[in-house]
Formats: sequence, C-alpha cells, structure tokens
Amino acid sequence: MIFPMKKRLIANVEPRAVFHSKGEPQWKANFGDIPFVRSLDELPEGTKPDFIIGSPSCGHSSVFSYSRKKTLGNPKEDPCINLFINSIKKFSPKVFIMENLPKLLDLIPLEEWEKNLNCYRFIVHCHPVSVFGNSQTSRKRLLLIGIDKNLPKEVDKSFKQVFKVNEEGPLIVKKLYKKLNSDQNFREDGDKKLAMYRYYDKSKRTLTVDEVHTIWNGKFKKEFKWPMKGTKMKTLPGVYRNRANAYPLTLRPSNRQFNPEGWPMGLEEYKLIMGFPDKYKIYFNSSDKTYWLNKARNALSKGAVAEIGQWIKICIKNTAYFNAKN
Repeated sequence: MIFPMKKRLIANVEPRAVFHSKGEPQWKANFGDIPFVRSLDELPEGTKPDFIIGSPSCGHSSVFSYSRKKTLGNPKEDPCINLFINSIKKFSPKVFIMENLPKLLDLIPLEEWEKNLNCYRFIVHCHPVSVFGNSQTSRKRLLLIGIDKNLPKEVDKSFKQVFKVNEEGPLIVKKLYKKLNSDQNFREDGDKKLAMYRYYDKSKRTLTVDEVHTIWNGKFKKEFKWPMKGTKMKTLPGVYRNRANAYPLTLRPSNRQFNPEGWPMGLEEYKLIMGFPDKYKIYFNSSDKTYWLNKARNALSKGAVAEIGQWIKICIKNTAYFNAKN
C-alpha cells in the first residue's frame, strides 16, 4: 500500500521476520534508504506522520485458522494489530488506514475500535478487491479508516467513495498474463519436491514439480482444486490452479498454487495478480533459490493488493484540505 506514496514515506515499521533479510535487498530495491525497522523505538527522532497506513497480520481471522486449529485466533493478542494501535496512540496521525480481513470486525467490533480510539471518526469498507480494479474477485478485504475528529468532515467524503484505479481491470487470467515477463517469472525447478500427495497413493507425501505438472495435465486434467477422494476433505486446502478463462483465485504465499498449465506460479505471476506496477522490482538471487522465492512471495502476497495503495493516494490528492496543507 505504501509504494505509490514512497516520495512522502517516513519509514516502515515491520516486526515480522518473514519480511526481513540480511541487508534488506528487497526493501532497498524499491525504497532505497527509507528506514525499514522492526519497532517504534527504532524510528528516527522527531518522527511525526500525518498518515499511518498498514496491513497487520490477518491469520487470526483466516479460513486457515479453522483448518489448523478449528478455531479463530484472538486478534487482540496479535503483536501486529497491537503495534498498529499503539502507533496511532503514540503519533496521533490525521488519518489511519488499516487493511485486513472482514472477519476482524466480528472479533473486534467497530464499537470497540471507536471506544479505544475515540479521537477518530470511522469509515468502513468491506469489498472484493476487484472494486479497486484488482483481478482477484474472490479476495474480500476490510479497510478500516480513522479520521481525526478535529479535521473538517469534508475530508471524510474523499475516503467514502470506492472506485477502480485503472481502466482495464479486473482481468481474467489469460488477459492478465499478456503482460507477463517470462524472463523474470522465477519458480521452482522441476525436481523440487512439494508437500502434497496423491489420494490414490497416500504413502507418497511429496511430489516433484514435474510430477505435479504431469498429474494436473493427466489424471487431474479436468480438476482445478487438488482432489482428496476417500478422505474427509474433498480437496487439499489451498492447492489449486487458475483457469485461463476465469479471474485468478485468492493468492497466498505458497508454492502450491498453480497456473493453468499446471506449473507453480512464478514471481511475475504473483506480481501481476497482486496488481504491482512494472516499476516495482522483485529481488531474486539464484544462488539461494528457495529462500528468495519464499521471501518474494511473502513480500508480494501477504499484504494488500497494490490497487488499494493507488486508491489511497488518489483519495488524498482529491482532498482539498490536504492539498491546501501540501
């Protein structure tokens, strides 16, 4: 969400280790020397942001919480959620915007947010990201927006309208892939083993990329979710391949999501599906392929789609109050 506004970006506070690496090459490729820190205490002295924008962890309200623990997590105990709230209380920004899963408001009702952050007026959006122009029609997200009560109410109007930020989107997969840069579409080698198995041979719990490709185009030719016949589950959770003539399914940081040809989706496919612009750079080092594939997939898919950041930038530009204040 912050990439479109990097010219005004003060810093990014990110406590999750999955986003960090030695020397921070992924961050520096796109944000240069803008501070990328793990805690509020590491921010430059005198930091005073007008906006706080974030996408804290959402696993607590994900369907995968059900599949792993048979219950949802408690977002009140989530360090990223608490970091976001603490940053608002510490800096009192004019506006804050949080992206998360809609289920979050069931776990922490809006009334509780209003009570805890009582200096703000709230705007809530719950929509598929396709309303912003992204191609994932199945990816529904929450935007929780807080506006300082001291600001004129005209400010609210700019953030109440939801609209597409591009003319062409959303696009079905085959049209989206016309933009694909195949030279940069890094993925696992054919002999790389993936954690999945065939329902007709449960003794084999790993398959190579080449084996999976063969099965998708052979025994599972008519399937688009990996079957688990003879078990309580009809399909293996989170394992699918996109259809060429349909919108891409909700992307997650996994190497068990496949393109229409039956190959694991590469980094450029992730970039396209998440709406990142051409100028966004993906850092990749082939000397440690698995490590950098995982880092890049997390960087691309664990946050908000890029169109939401573009929408925020437009909303700010359309607000007379912020234009007057520059």
